[in-house]
Amino acid sequence: MQFIRQQIIPFITIAIALFALVAVTARSFIATDLAEPAPIETITGSSELR
Repeated sequence: MQFIRQQIIPFITIAIALFALVAVTARSFIATDLAEPAPIETITGSSELR
């Protein structure tokens, strides 16, 4: 149990932090049209359900 607390958990914590850093940094290299939020379509009634 001591090995897990001293070796495994810190490694997993650092790995998650580095993954998050890479994911956030990668947004700056994405083309501008891909970095924008997705458009939201508006549903204007039940006629589209047919």
